[in-house]
Amino acid sequence: MKKILFSGIVSCLLLFGCATKTVISQDYDFKNVKRIGIMAFDSPWQSFTGAENLFAKYLLENGFTIIERAKIEQVLQEHNLSITGYLSPETTKMLGKILGVDLLLMGEITSYTPEKKTLTMVETRNYRTEPVFSTQMVKKPDGSVVATSRPSGQRVTNQREVTPTEYTISAQVGVIAKLVDVETAEVVWIGTDTAQDYSSLSAVDSIAKRLIKSFTKELEKQQKNARR
Repeated sequence: MKKILFSGIVSCLLLFGCATKTVISQDYDFKNVKRIGIMAFDSPWQSFTGAENLFAKYLLENGFTIIERAKIEQVLQEHNLSITGYLSPETTKMLGKILGVDLLLMGEITSYTPEKKTLTMVETRNYRTEPVFSTQMVKKPDGSVVATSRPSGQRVTNQREVTPTEYTISAQVGVIAKLVDVETAEVVWIGTDTAQDYSSLSAVDSIAKRLIKSFTKELEKQQKNARR
């Protein structure tokens, strides 16, 4: 029953973008997982080359041993195999045996809006207040008349300026990542997230950090429940 529920939630994440960011299989035993192989992430955009390395960074920080994608790709080439988002149980078993990994991390860039610059005209108004003087003729005691200047009020000027201003609109990226058991090719964890940042890879870095953090928290919770 748990496996059916997990499969349903995975489908929901992949197809409909549920509010739940990550799901972990409650039937899978993670306690012996030590080595994770990193696969190249699928993406139709070249700017995401190496995105999987950002996930590798945060997995390393959480104590996992990582086998990088270059080593895995070498093995695939030697055995004339290719990866297109799906791994058969036979392929995962072979990779697990040759590389000594327990899980494979696979991912896909699902959406991408590039960062861009836009020019906007910005209007500013400057207000300036100046004193106003009036001239009056004043008769002196000796009978002479002189002109004197006295303040009679204030004059307010309103100056309007329009200047071009450049703004940068952040990149927006969507990612799905999953961990696959090498023995069964079963998805045992999956996460999806989106982020905005000044560049595409910076957005992926934010996603990787959040998803791996969520995975480790779910893992700790699962292991704590197992000890009860």
